[in-house]
Amino acid sequence: NIHQYSKFRSQKEQDDFEYQDTEEYVEETLSIEEAEKELIRKALIRHRGRRKAAAAELGFSERTLYRKIEKYKLEDY
Repeated sequence: NIHQYSKFRSQKEQDDFEYQDTEEYVEETLSIEEAEKELIRKALIRHRGRRKAAAAELGFSERTLYRKIEKYKLEDY
């Protein structure tokens, strides 16, 4: 029955679908990290490097902001 066949994908179709899904996730994760990095950088500039004020604006604890500064290598701000 043709309707039953349409419910199932070939292994190649399934593999292609899973690859595309993974690729979208990786791209989305990178863009989220880039956006976060840019928000942190701008907050640090606005607060002239005062991390306590930048953390408060961003809604992070100071410790979280310090970790993110290290992660994104933003020590120069």
